[in-house]
Amino acid sequence: MTAAQHEVVKRFFTGTHRTREPEQTWRLATRLFDRCGISRVADVTGLDILGIPTWVAVRPLASTLSVSQGKGATHTAAKVSASMEAIELWYAENLPNVDEEPIVATAAELPLPYAFTGLQRAARSLLTEHTPLTWLRAEIIGDRRTTWVPQPCVSISSLASSAWSPPLLRVSSNGLASGNCVEEAALHALFELVERDSTADLLHRPVEVRDHIAPDTVDDPGCAELIARIKSAGAWLELVDNTRDPHFPCYVAYLWSPEDPSIYSGSGCHTDPAVALSRAITEAAQSRLTVINGTRDDVRGALYRSHRWDTEQPSTPSDRVGSWAQAVERLERVGCASMEEELTRCARLVSDRTGQPVMAVQLSAPNEPLAVVRVVAPGLRFGTGDECPRPVQPSRS
Repeated sequence: MTAAQHEVVKRFFTGTHRTREPEQTWRLATRLFDRCGISRVADVTGLDILGIPTWVAVRPLASTLSVSQGKGATHTAAKVSASMEAIELWYAENLPNVDEEPIVATAAELPLPYAFTGLQRAARSLLTEHTPLTWLRAEIIGDRRTTWVPQPCVSISSLASSAWSPPLLRVSSNGLASGNCVEEAALHALFELVERDSTADLLHRPVEVRDHIAPDTVDDPGCAELIARIKSAGAWLELVDNTRDPHFPCYVAYLWSPEDPSIYSGSGCHTDPAVALSRAITEAAQSRLTVINGTRDDVRGALYRSHRWDTEQPSTPSDRVGSWAQAVERLERVGCASMEEELTRCARLVSDRTGQPVMAVQLSAPNEPLAVVRVVAPGLRFGTGDECPRPVQPSRS
């Protein structure tokens, strides 16, 4: 990949790993506001009782989500998160920097180095290897070779079309990320793909069989502070160790409080377990504010009419609760000081597990302030998307 003109050594480690301080990233992000149509960035933290920083970025002319949300350990990190999500969506909607003309072909006509059937398909998909598709050039991470990926795996749009088209590939933002450099963006996109794969079977895993972490055993200072905020607000928090690969710790957080007695969830994945847990907790808080705020396009009115107002606080099975130290002991650390080295290692680990290459399409130009990348990893599951169900085992009468 062609890196932006920026060193790829990690320099910021509070709740995330980045190559720039959030204040620096914020200044660069604002330079893209006019181009990406971002008209407003707003703090919505005060709409909830938890006090975990959550911001929104608004793009009135978006062809997907016009309101993007961001969370973080600090307000600067949260407003950067919201802005970066809005920016990356604009790039995926418009594909402004595709270097060459896309080609139209069938999978059978192309020498693909991956199993075409491993791509995420739409419900009731009619896709076959003989279906004509538009393809974009992609780079295989950790390899000098390039290949082709279908454009629907890279671009996104929610605009209605008057022409009928059969259901083919699943279109989502999964694997789309932005960063201070190309390697940073690609690494975080890959973490999201692994996170969705790790949580894909949650629907079939009742609470009683999950591995839980006692919140009061978490000794990472950043995560402990988030947990303390939730506890002081009188809210209930459940932490689940959902790690499926010891190289990629993945956690799920569930929130409930008397003020809004419904369960909200968040998940996080990273090579650093503390970052993964921080992401899960802050995303659960963001999920609450998504519903409370009510401005995000994909929050439908039916959700409020059918909203679950659980009357009792949920409970975590006491026989399935371990400590944070026990969860961390099971991990195999692969983190590096260099984003480039960590990206290559992580892509190789995923490729070894799936038997498929991990590919990236750079959506931003090398001379732009920030980098936007779409990563495609055939063989990883998507399951319930960004939802983390919490099914309870039916009681036996």
